[in-house]
Amino acid sequence: MNNLYQFVLITMLLVACSKAPTDSPRQTGSIATEISLPIKTSAPIPINTPIQQPTSTNPQTQAVTFAPTIPSTPTEATYFYRIADCLKEGASFHGGFVTEIIDGDTIIIQIENGDIFRVRYIGIDAPERDQPNFSEAYNTNANLVMQKSVILIKDESDTDPYDRLLRYVIVDNIFVNLELVRMGYAKAVTFPPDTACAEQFTAAEQGALASRTGLWEATQTPDPLSSQVTIVSVDKKVEYVDIQNMGSADVDLAGWNLVSERGHQECYLSGILQAGEMLRIWSGSAQGDGFSCGYSKPIWNNSEPDAAVLYNALGVELSRK
Repeated sequence: MNNLYQFVLITMLLVACSKAPTDSPRQTGSIATEISLPIKTSAPIPINTPIQQPTSTNPQTQAVTFAPTIPSTPTEATYFYRIADCLKEGASFHGGFVTEIIDGDTIIIQIENGDIFRVRYIGIDAPERDQPNFSEAYNTNANLVMQKSVILIKDESDTDPYDRLLRYVIVDNIFVNLELVRMGYAKAVTFPPDTACAEQFTAAEQGALASRTGLWEATQTPDPLSSQVTIVSVDKKVEYVDIQNMGSADVDLAGWNLVSERGHQECYLSGILQAGEMLRIWSGSAQGDGFSCGYSKPIWNNSEPDAAVLYNALGVELSRK
């Protein structure tokens, strides 16, 4: 009986062992096994992509006296030689914008950096305020250049005694200095050493005079009283001029002008010059009963010709010495 019992027990144990799981079970079903692997990364390969740099606005990249407002191409920049062939080759020039008109031959300009300059046209002389044809000359100049970009060309001198820039002016293919003379609203004047275009200005004035245009439309003649006043002496070293009324009637000097021709320094007179009376006109402070022009520096050139010229209120030349 015992043997039978042991046999049954052994048999049951063998059957149970035959159904035990193996060491390497086979995966069944559809669930994917997740495997976590380290992700290998490599350093990015540099790409030679250009980086846009801001445009430099450093004003020191080019040192200029005046910021030009003219084309940079030499052929374009110097086109004014075709308009004003009297100008010297290689002349210094710069651009500007006209902001104000002073009179027929003087303007105010602003350059690119904001600086303001007063400019006096070379080689011409337009009527001053309180002189005949002032308004016509002023308006003609304004019509030509006001609120416009201009090119300004230097001759020899940079400035005059009043610190005004001395320049030839080109605008819209027009030589402004020459045009004002040609139209009869300015006279040709010569102030050495700035004489590059003096011949052209003189020829233009002769044409205006012949055609009776502008200032020459009705040529003014001295009235009998003013023609009696003349320059009797000039002392350039001491800086005075003597004028005398040679007539028999008093003369009103209001609006009269005494000019140092070479430097074009002007002295406007006033008061009554009695018959036979002589008046001493001092460039600086008056001494005694003389008339003072108020200049702080000498105006007469002692080494070169520099005539004293007397004009009446109509702008008519009466005397020179």
